[in-house]
Amino acid sequence: MKTLAIVALGALLSPAVAFAQTPDDQAPPPPPAQQQNPVVVVNPQPQPAALPAPAEYSPQYETVYDDYNAPIFFTGAFTFAAAYGASVIVAADDDRRGNNRLYVPVVGPWLALNDRGDCDITLSRCDNETTAKVLLVADGVFQAAGIIGMLDGVLQPSSRRVIQRTAKVDTKVHVTPTPMGDGQGVAVFGHF
Repeated sequence: MKTLAIVALGALLSPAVAFAQTPDDQAPPPPPAQQQNPVVVVNPQPQPAALPAPAEYSPQYETVYDDYNAPIFFTGAFTFAAAYGASVIVAADDDRRGNNRLYVPVVGPWLALNDRGDCDITLSRCDNETTAKVLLVADGVFQAAGIIGMLDGVLQPSSRRVIQRTAKVDTKVHVTPTPMGDGQGVAVFGHF
């Protein structure tokens, strides 16, 4: 059985082997070569360094110092005003225990939190009390952050660089003879 399989395999492969052994004149012609565009790599030439501008045209910088850092100061002021404004509204609207202390800036929320006391979390009446305590802590933190932002804006003034533009202005007066009508005249010009 093995020999029959080998013979059958040989019969199947013999045309392929015969085709592979044909002389070059009977070989099929190679496929036409495709034309490819050559790839040209061009390295850019280094650009010469730019010449420095003449001293009379180069920009001059001046550092300007402000009295305070306005963006930081006003961000802190807005944060404090929003948090303290909310405290005052709650203090004026609600007369529960400790809320009258919210009129005091920065420490008022902490004093009101201390006056609230403990409440058993299992009681349904304490559900709102936990939320009120969290809001008091957030209010105290935002008021303190606003004050710190305002102090930072005042204690660390900002600075910026300003370009001083100085143009060369011809301030001389020029007088030149000019033909006027049938005769001669004088033209005066300059930058005033």
